[in-house]
Amino acid sequence: MQDPSEVVGGSLVGDAYRSIGVSATLGLWDDEEWVRRRDAVYSTGWAAYVSHGKVDAVLADPGRAKHFWGYLVADEPDMQKSAGGRLHPEFQPSAVLRVADEVRAKDPTRPTVVNFGAWMGTPWGRERYGHVEKTYEDDMRTYCAAADIASADHYGWTDLDTGSVGAFRYGEVIDTMRRWCGTDKPVFGFVETGHPYEDGGLITPDQVEAAVWNCVLHGADGINYFAHSFFPEGRGDFASAISRSDVAARLKAVNARLQAFAPVLNSPSVGGVRGEGDVPIAVLHKVVDGWHYVFVQADGDEARPGSARTKVTVTLPVRGGVAEVVDEGRGVAVVDGRLVDELSPYEVRVYRFPAE
Repeated sequence: MQDPSEVVGGSLVGDAYRSIGVSATLGLWDDEEWVRRRDAVYSTGWAAYVSHGKVDAVLADPGRAKHFWGYLVADEPDMQKSAGGRLHPEFQPSAVLRVADEVRAKDPTRPTVVNFGAWMGTPWGRERYGHVEKTYEDDMRTYCAAADIASADHYGWTDLDTGSVGAFRYGEVIDTMRRWCGTDKPVFGFVETGHPYEDGGLITPDQVEAAVWNCVLHGADGINYFAHSFFPEGRGDFASAISRSDVAARLKAVNARLQAFAPVLNSPSVGGVRGEGDVPIAVLHKVVDGWHYVFVQADGDEARPGSARTKVTVTLPVRGGVAEVVDEGRGVAVVDGRLVDELSPYEVRVYRFPAE
């Protein structure tokens, strides 16, 4: 939800985000500023998922098709429908699905996107979800039917109301969304880059990186960054992903690594691997072109929300050999189907070895 025509740090927002590997903005609104923002998308070469109200405008300009990736149908409808303590019927599941179907009928070539909030995206969301249309379960599945790409924003490092914060919260959202959306629908992670609450914390670059990879290791198909910051004294920073130089530098590196691994990450996940350590270990296993890729992260959970340096034992589907540690210039021996290594807190390591 960035304005590509604004200037931050001497650069147009669209240029600045492209420079750190953020390929599109999610949300280009149908309001009086549409033309200015649209033209800035064009001039910076950026792309956008635009408001669902702009389908006709997108279709009327086929020469600019590359800039428009899809349509944002709704943002946090699960929470917005109860805003102010009253029902907003336009955010009921059936209403959101109806809008999505209308958009699809007009333009079947681009995906619909719906971003949800904590009432759908967290294990405890049922407790706060109001104005149930059918049942909680039916409502969540109907909501997800409206989305060709789904996401949910819960800021696991900076939302102090949960009682325990940590990188594991981001993968928890992906797991919850899979419950409602299934395994085949693209689900994107959501990671804050600043201070998303008037209270709460300011996320650090290390925490951003840990959160991104926790989404990925739990099967996220993409990453959204929430760049809005709010503070108790009322000031705001609405482009923290680029205005915070340390965060921008880290995002550039993280996004480049994600893109480098994209052919692997976009391949089907397979089983046969597990990790054990003094803290919970998240693993993701891919097989591409005759090679195994095993992504490992020292994670946390509700009982142990923090991470620590730990010795990790990874059980593999091969008996022996040497696993290359990607980007580290070293290998780790595989003995009796296991490799043993050490991970720093929240560190992500990638092991590569040939399929037998």
